[in-house]
Amino acid sequence: MLSNTFLWVTAVSNSDDRPTGASDDSAGTTNLSNLRIGEFLLLRRLGSGGMADVYLAEQTSLGRHVAVKVLKNESLPGRSDVLLKRFEQEARTAGGISHPNVVQIITTGQEKSIAYIVQEYVPGLNLSQWIRRHGPPDFTTGIKWLQQTAAALTAAADAGIVHRDIKPENILLNRQAVAKVTDFGLAQLNQPAPVRMNLTQAGTTLGTPWYMSPEQIQGTKLDHRSDQYSLGVTAWHMFAGRPPFPGRNPMTVAVQHLKEQPPSLAALRPDLPTQLCSIIERMMSKKPEDRFPDGRALETALTVAAGLLPNDPSQTSFGPLAYLKRWRRQLTLLAGALLACTLATWAITRLTVPGIRLPAPVVQPEVRKQSSAARQYALAMLQPDRRDLWNAVVRFYPESTEAELASMQVGVALMSSAVPDAADAWKAFAAVREKGEVAPEKKYLQLLGMIGQAWTLRDRPRSPELELLLSEIQQQIDAYESDDLLRLDIDRAPLELQTFYSRLQLTQRQSE
Repeated sequence: MLSNTFLWVTAVSNSDDRPTGASDDSAGTTNLSNLRIGEFLLLRRLGSGGMADVYLAEQTSLGRHVAVKVLKNESLPGRSDVLLKRFEQEARTAGGISHPNVVQIITTGQEKSIAYIVQEYVPGLNLSQWIRRHGPPDFTTGIKWLQQTAAALTAAADAGIVHRDIKPENILLNRQAVAKVTDFGLAQLNQPAPVRMNLTQAGTTLGTPWYMSPEQIQGTKLDHRSDQYSLGVTAWHMFAGRPPFPGRNPMTVAVQHLKEQPPSLAALRPDLPTQLCSIIERMMSKKPEDRFPDGRALETALTVAAGLLPNDPSQTSFGPLAYLKRWRRQLTLLAGALLACTLATWAITRLTVPGIRLPAPVVQPEVRKQSSAARQYALAMLQPDRRDLWNAVVRFYPESTEAELASMQVGVALMSSAVPDAADAWKAFAAVREKGEVAPEKKYLQLLGMIGQAWTLRDRPRSPELELLLSEIQQQIDAYESDDLLRLDIDRAPLELQTFYSRLQLTQRQSE
């Protein structure tokens, strides 16, 4: 079985001193595909972020694949030398951590103008991707990952390292569902560091503050308790399915971290033991001295909590399915009552009214606001053909993830009615698409809205409108960094759109 390594390459050359074989792609960024760095051959670019590009590569001496992360030149204007020295210093320190829940640094080196770090590669999903695909984990799974991440941070603290960028994206889950913390070196580059030697004098980018501690936001000196706070925020996100402070912009989120308390996790996840919710609440204390004094104290508390049983899942489970189970008895009684009323009405009509009379229009009861977006969405799931229930999710909780899903369900309901309303369904999916076009962080809505629009034209297979849409959909697909990320976004769509997309892909393969 092939082992895996992760090669992190830091490109420090300027545009006139690029490695041989590098080229510029259509986006204007340097593409290092087909470039050989020592024994590593970069095969193709897998993805691109704000700070780095990721490549698939082959370690030719051992015949195994590795991943290569290349720091972009444009992310370090005028300060690459200082940041490179700090990066190398901290990489050597991080290389001293030997722990099963830390992505291992294997070696470092430099060839010509490229400095690199060879690092363990963890195949699988990061925690953020896992939550997007599967939703919040259950108590047993979630606390296991929390324990493993806490143990990794204890090891880092023992080595004198503050990660500074703990977040779901930096917690990798391998195929055995083991959590590993990654990106120690890049975290140091991305975040402000406490003054230490002269290497910290170059400015650094603050980054997004969704998981930052109050002291990190304020730019004061950090220790291991800052990572503990970020892990608490990450744990809250993991169990709740969203960050505790989902502000509209970084400044708003930063103020919330400084001034506001997070919503009650126990109220959102009543299946979790109260002790675990209290631990996460303590980790997120505004003052460092109010948190756990060290990593081992946190690990001890988590070990005790892991030995507890979750609350009765039949009464307090989380998610739409749990609400359906909870209401099963009431729904059964309601269905029986409706059936009895229907039979009684039919009998009375047969006995008293000659001939056939058209039934009166059904008047739906007013939709009431539920206590959370999840409950509102669960209510709509009970009667998925009722557009007013889906519209209520959007109306009452417009900024929630459930509202995004409900917007697509409106279009599905229009197309799934006895007489499909393709025109209004088109408009519903167009609104979803527009939301993705104006919000870059929700770009997946643009793709799903376009797939929905194409679905409304399924009875016009050769129309110019459909051909244009399919071309635009393909452009969106080609822009994805990897097939895994594309699959994650497709999985967000209602089942009807996922099925239609699969048919589109099958038709395309057959035509090639």
